[in-house]
Amino acid sequence: MRDLETLQKLVASITGSKSLEKMNCKSFRPKILDVAISQHAPHLYSEEEFAQISHFSKLYLGVELKSETNNIEMKTRKRPIEEMSKEKKVTSMSDESRKKIKIKYSSPRLPPNFERRVKELDGDNITFLMHKTLFRSDLDTNKNRLSMPRNKMTNNFLTETEIIKLEEREGTNGKGKLLGIEVQVLDPCLREFTLLLKKWDMERTSTLNLSKHWNNIVSANNFQEKQELQIWSFRVEEKLYFILNKV
Repeated sequence: MRDLETLQKLVASITGSKSLEKMNCKSFRPKILDVAISQHAPHLYSEEEFAQISHFSKLYLGVELKSETNNIEMKTRKRPIEEMSKEKKVTSMSDESRKKIKIKYSSPRLPPNFERRVKELDGDNITFLMHKTLFRSDLDTNKNRLSMPRNKMTNNFLTETEIIKLEEREGTNGKGKLLGIEVQVLDPCLREFTLLLKKWDMERTSTLNLSKHWNNIVSANNFQEKQELQIWSFRVEEKLYFILNKV
């Protein structure tokens, strides 16, 4: 206890500026006492002096010293970087999870009025295809088509013959307009329209379009942008039909 009290008094006595000036006048040679002081008051020594004390301690005492001030600086520098990296990871994970989240609808039941109409037509193979939100492009009279992206559809409903026919074009060189397939469409009021089903290949997917007389359906039902539709398909003696249910 006496040695510790003596050491503390000694440290306190040399913390003044005059005492430090006296110490700095002479060339520095580390002693055992410097080893003890450097661990309690490392700010009294320069980096060069601390390096000498550390070398002295390791050489003669077999003890390797660590600067508390250096450790503190390293921790304070390292901490924000680690926190930033954690924040980036959390942000990137949340962004990825947002990108991966897709709204999934359960297959709805076909409304009773459509069921009755399908039975009247002696139809079968009723298949729910997709929920469709009408965009401005779907209501553009110049485009005159309803787009149905294949990657949004829940089921494959085309036959092999229809898939091949959707690739056929006008003319003998195969570079003319797409011919398409004639289909029947039941609108929300059970009115029947004859349209053409065509396939357009996009960069990442393909789109099936109901074209030719689509404007007539839009006008008859007063469809507006953001209108929700449920789309089904069914067949009457292999003839392809679509159902548009206004939600």
